[in-house]
Amino acid sequence: MSKPLMVHVITNFAGVGGAEMMLARLIQYTENQYQHVIISLMKTSSIYQSTLDRCQSHYALGWNGINTLSTIQKLRKLLKQLQPQTVQCWMYHANALTSLSVIGLAKKPKVVWGIHHSLASPKDESISTKIALGLSKILSKQPSYIIYCAHSSLEQHQAFGFQNPKSQVIANGVFLDKFKPNPELHQPTVIGFAGRYHTAKGYPYLFETMGLLKDENIIFKIAGSGASLENPEIKALFEQYQLDAEKVHLLDQISDMPAFYQSIDVFLMTSITEGFPNVLVEAMASGLPCISTDVGDAQYIVQDLGAIVPSRNAQALAEAILEYVQKTEAEKHALKLATRERVEQNFSIETVSGQYMQVWSQQA
Repeated sequence: MSKPLMVHVITNFAGVGGAEMMLARLIQYTENQYQHVIISLMKTSSIYQSTLDRCQSHYALGWNGINTLSTIQKLRKLLKQLQPQTVQCWMYHANALTSLSVIGLAKKPKVVWGIHHSLASPKDESISTKIALGLSKILSKQPSYIIYCAHSSLEQHQAFGFQNPKSQVIANGVFLDKFKPNPELHQPTVIGFAGRYHTAKGYPYLFETMGLLKDENIIFKIAGSGASLENPEIKALFEQYQLDAEKVHLLDQISDMPAFYQSIDVFLMTSITEGFPNVLVEAMASGLPCISTDVGDAQYIVQDLGAIVPSRNAQALAEAILEYVQKTEAEKHALKLATRERVEQNFSIETVSGQYMQVWSQQA
């Protein structure tokens, strides 16, 4: 029996965002159950060559905003030709244009929207995204399902006016084989942070936290593009809090994240805004308890396996770190096992792929 066809429409299959990574993982994990086709509204990139090679076919429609009508016509023609039962969309523009392209089709596929965006402040979005958002709000009753990557995102979009009774959250899945807990604890305790130098990541609060703990026997490892003394803003923060380079290791951008997680005992996230922070899932897959600000889905991911504190509150972050440091070795080892187990049960690529396939197989 031939495998059913699954057509994916994505705004652009060229960047390294959460939606693109999730689509690549999903195709890799479900290629035995489905024949996949990717239609990218804009372009496809060779960085996803291994994913494109797994597909029955793939198309790039060259959409640039100006040619929206002809892009919708191209998409409509392709969907008529392919005749899929289900179309899985990825990101706002793909959601809206796919829903417009199937209007009036004699054999209409089931359209599933995928939203991989947090909507903390719609006014800060680009003009293009604002247009897609407004259009999506009007069209939001059309799709058979809407899949959100985070509970916070679902709530924000419903408050914005997205109305669809068949809305559900499917988290981004992680290939767990990449991440292995380190059975050893470090002495002194090592706290790790990973995030590019950007307002959203809360660097001033990270440095304030390290300043509050500079007399404690704790090492900090800070990874992320721009996290170096060559960045004048980082240098100013380092000097403001009179930090010690022996205790605060600025690593800049690193390529081997699994090794980074192995080198620390606790993962710290100081962000002031997030959607679904994949980094927390990766850290927990590496057996790390997480101390995080209460942003996006952090609370849902971490639960009681670490600490969730208000954002922009260095004092609360510092207290949570000290609370961990004071735990017994037995308690710390128990946390290693529990964090890994939570990720295996909820965020593995197996679990997440199963949730997607369940939506795809349901009747519209």
